[in-house]
Amino acid sequence: MSLVKAYQTNEAEFTFRGRVFTFALSHGLFSSANIDIGTRFLLKVFSQKLDELARDGKPMPQTILDAGCGVGVIGICAASVLSPNVRVRCQDRDELARVFTSFNAENNHIPQSLLSAHAEPLLAGPDDAQWDLILSNIPAKAGKPVLEDFIDQSIALLAPEGRVLVVVVNPLANFFRIRICQSGTLLYDETSTSHTVLMYGQSADKPLVAHPPRHGDFWQSHPAYRRNNGVYLIEDVSYTLDTIHGVADFDTPSEVMQVAAKLIRRLKCPLFSNLLIHEPNQGHFPAWLARFEQWSATNVPRITLSGRNVLALEASRHNLSPFAVDMVPALDISPRIAVADGRSGFSVIIAFPELVPRTDTLAALWEGIAALLAPDGLALIALGSSGAERFDRCKPKQFRRVGNIKRKGFRALAYQN
Repeated sequence: MSLVKAYQTNEAEFTFRGRVFTFALSHGLFSSANIDIGTRFLLKVFSQKLDELARDGKPMPQTILDAGCGVGVIGICAASVLSPNVRVRCQDRDELARVFTSFNAENNHIPQSLLSAHAEPLLAGPDDAQWDLILSNIPAKAGKPVLEDFIDQSIALLAPEGRVLVVVVNPLANFFRIRICQSGTLLYDETSTSHTVLMYGQSADKPLVAHPPRHGDFWQSHPAYRRNNGVYLIEDVSYTLDTIHGVADFDTPSEVMQVAAKLIRRLKCPLFSNLLIHEPNQGHFPAWLARFEQWSATNVPRITLSGRNVLALEASRHNLSPFAVDMVPALDISPRIAVADGRSGFSVIIAFPELVPRTDTLAALWEGIAALLAPDGLALIALGSSGAERFDRCKPKQFRRVGNIKRKGFRALAYQN
């Protein structure tokens, strides 16, 4: 609950089929001011479809997937109205969404027996899962290959007579209609001034698209997320990177990672024995660091990656192949990130914290560093200059600053304990 309090920036009431719900919202997640128009439209149509099932004497859905759940509004409303004979799985690529969905479910008295929340890509989950209903407020910026895959795989994941009910922004509506008709059957289509709700299912005369196992190597199990492969340059050191949809820095390394690399070069850091990198995005910095430090199979640190976006963690882990990497979805640097092999702590922590507007998590960031950094360890933090200044001002007394570089509105700071 403390994590939600740290990241919550708003609260909204929403009424669905006569019940009033209260949802914690965050500027770190989609629709931070109120329940968004698309979600309201989708739930209106969902309610109508439930009434039609009841009128026709047809069974209600018992297994529901809320794909891209955000703070959990859709899944929580579905679990409430179909209780106690429903199992809802809410999933989102963002660990912050998982935390808020779990909190909002508990706060609205939805037990875990009805609803579970997971940090996963859109249609990940048990390989043998079949859904009576898949609900989604489709993220418009997911990228067309991911959206095409969503349509094909959602149809393939349906139970007999199962349905997919989605809401999309109007500029994507025709794209969805065409793809749905290529892969399945379009069953319902309603358009408002800004959004379109579509319902679709399987077609008897169209073969289902076979999907690869959704576990194991991410690159093999989620091919639609692949974006491109390129050679990049930081601090005169080149490295190769595979990039994916849904993660920032797909075409160039960010300025914040370049300023961190500049500070690493100035500090002349040795090879690390136990390394934590927080919020690595596509993996530009870890991939550069591996080349800069000339890691080899026999001379490599123990690497842990943590961060909110599980897609980013998967991309970074892939780009550090063949090195062994631990991956921990986490909102911040905290004792919840286990130190490998029972060691006293991480010898180096490198963090690119994503500051959420109207929140202040810098003190918690210091608490996590103090708890996880080994004696005489090095902590390197890179972020926007204003955030870096605030972070430096709340430095605990046991830390001393050993490095400081500014570049194009960003700042990298290094500390030892």
